[in-house]
Parts: sequence; structure tokens; C-alpha cells
Amino acid sequence: MNFEDLRGILQYVPQFRERIFVIALDGAVMRLPNFPSLLQDIAVLQSLSIQVVIVFGARQQIRELAAARGVTLSNDNGMGRTDQVTLDVSADAITRLTSELVADLTALELRVAVPNALAVHPAGVIEGVDLDHTGRIERVDDKALLAMLKEGIIPVLPPLGYDGRGNTLRLNSDEVAVDVAMELEAAKVIFVAERGLFDAQEMRIAQLAVGDAREMAKQKDADPSITSKLRYGAMACTEGVPRVHIVDGNQDEVLLAEVFSNEGVGTMIHADDYQQVRNARTSDIPALLSIMRQSVEDAALAPRTREQMQKRIGDFFVLELDGNAVGTVAVHTYVVDGKTKVAELACLLVRRAHKNQGHGRKLVAYAEEMARQRGCEWVFALSTQAFRFFEEKMGYEEANPDVLPESRRERYDQSGRNSRVLVKKLLPTKP
Repeated sequence: MNFEDLRGILQYVPQFRERIFVIALDGAVMRLPNFPSLLQDIAVLQSLSIQVVIVFGARQQIRELAAARGVTLSNDNGMGRTDQVTLDVSADAITRLTSELVADLTALELRVAVPNALAVHPAGVIEGVDLDHTGRIERVDDKALLAMLKEGIIPVLPPLGYDGRGNTLRLNSDEVAVDVAMELEAAKVIFVAERGLFDAQEMRIAQLAVGDAREMAKQKDADPSITSKLRYGAMACTEGVPRVHIVDGNQDEVLLAEVFSNEGVGTMIHADDYQQVRNARTSDIPALLSIMRQSVEDAALAPRTREQMQKRIGDFFVLELDGNAVGTVAVHTYVVDGKTKVAELACLLVRRAHKNQGHGRKLVAYAEEMARQRGCEWVFALSTQAFRFFEEKMGYEEANPDVLPESRRERYDQSGRNSRVLVKKLLPTKP
């Protein structure tokens, strides 16, 4: 790794700091020669203040143990029927694998624990078939998991659970990963699979929209292990997890390359992040002025008139929930040095009743994407009171007002607000 690589990584760190990644490992991956390197990637993520939860599968180990015992499995992935013999083999294989994984992580001086954080119940009868000892997750103990993460402890979750009667039930690890991610409001689910996702020409599929992932999961000739990841990955995105990644566990440094490179190396499943954000209309101006009123009174925002907003309505965007405008952001474009296009992110506001729900981050991300589409190389924001948000949550850096475009610098000086100037280089859109 050279210094440019390191700089590239550091540009992504602020947006992921203190966020939760759920990393789901296929059992086969844990037998690969490069698995120790994969665990080192996890150690690097935690060292960057990214909180990690590990979920793992054990299909390969269950198959191997069944073959050694000469027994036939009713299913090996926790999705179909689990009879008593299959449960016995699965529990033994998973218990051994849990011990191995905890030992490997401990050898890297990572603090880990295996919590009883999943309340499960029998899956019951599906399409006329009693699934016996197959379970489904009823509840995730988010308080226990968050307490561990706060103390720097990595929770390790096997694909087993226990119901209210003390019965052991087999779970699907992909389902566990997604249920945990949704409950913890994780930033990412990363499936480290036996193989990556490729098209008919064996070219890597870089990204999939939720609808495409669901359609691919329905294909009859699809690998069941990949089908599971597509199905649950699409569910995660629909329920609010921003990104789900499927990466090839055979690749060295695959976690770091996927998270910290512009192009990524795996497949990203995504919902439309901006489905609730739209261009502002003239009819929105009364609602936007209402949103702005308190911030203007608190001196957090420079006042704007109806006429000023009408004149630049094309620069404003609205976050809409249930047909109501609850937030706004504006993107104003400038040219510096006669050639370089830059953008100002302005008028970032969310109604008080909708604060602390991630809407501000969504609006900033949307504004940055609009700036990229307009050909801007960097973006700046002026703030008197929210500069910590831009620095700590969105990766902006404070700069001297001299960096502002000339026309904007003149208005900056005339305002007398002495706002902090925050800038951010616009990287290419990350898969």
C-alpha cells in the first residue's frame, strides 16, 4: 500500500466512524488459505472505529461432518426442514466452528463474545411441510449487542438459536445477518461468499437494484447460497440498510478493497437512496420557509425571501415523507479559475420533529451526487453552528475563506456572519 492508497482510505473513514457493519462469513470461506488475512481486515475496520458484528454460516462444515458420520442431511443451509439427525450434526459442527473463530479473533488481540442475543421460534409448517428444528428469528436483543459494541467487543453470532422452551433451532446465517443489521440500523451488510456474483459472460456484477436482486433470486438455476444473499440483501435495503455487499472470499484484502475503493470489488445491492428526495417546486416555497423560520431566528441560517427562493428554485431539493416536505437542501454551482466547477451545499434543514433520523445525511449525500452530476470537482458548505456535523459525520474539512469562488467570497464578507468554511473533494460515485 502506498501513501495515495492510504489517503484514499482516510477519505472514507469519517462517514463510517462509529457506524455498524454486519459481516457475514460463509463456512467455506473460513477454510480458505487467505482467511487469516480476512480476519486482519476486520481488525483494521475496528481500529478505524467501525463497529463490527460477525455472523457466520457452516454449510461446508456440516456437510463434512455428516459425511464423516455417514448420515444424510435433510438440508444444510437452515432454510428447509431440519430433522433431529441434521440438527445434531449442525449443532456439533457449528459449536466447533464457533470455538475456532473465537480463537482466531482472540489471537489478533480482538475482544469477542458469543451472546445469546436471538430470540427464535420454530419456523412451523410452510407449504404443507413441517420444518421441525428450523427456526426463525422473533427478536434481536439490540441492547445487549449495542452494549458490547460500545465496549469495543465484537459479537459473534452462530446460525443457532434457542426458543422459549430451551429447544435448539437451526437458523440461516444470511437471515441472521440481515435481521441483526436492521435492528441495529447498520450502515452495511457484507456477505463474504464462497464465490462472487457474475453475469453470463463471467463479468463481475458491480451493482444491483433491489428489484433486480429479487428477480435474480427467482432464477431456477441460481446457486442456493447466492439466492439466499440476494433475497435477504434486497429485504435489508427495503427496510433501511443503506448498502448490502456480496464479495468473493477468495480475494485477498476483499473487505478493505470493497469498503475503501471507488469501484469496489464485489456486488452492491442498493435501494434508491433518493426515492424521497425530489426537485423543489414553486408550491413548496411556503413549506420551506416554514422549515427555515426557526433556524433563521436561531441565527443558524441566513434569511431568504420568497422572491430569492423563487429565483433559484431549480437549485433546491425537498425531502418528502408521506407527501409532506420535512427537509431541504440547495446546490449552487460556481466556476473558479475559469474552468473548475464547484458546488455550494446550502440551506440544509430538517424539521425538528424529524431530526436524528438520518435525514440530514441523506440530503447531504443527495446534494453531493447532484454536484457530481453537474461536473463539480469539490463542494463547500458555510456553517455557523452545524460545522461539527459536516466534519465528523460527512467527512468535510475546514478551510480558509480564500478558497471560495470570488462572487461567493464577496457575499461572505458582506454578510458578517463569520461562518466556518467546510470543503470536501467529490470522489467518483462509489458502488
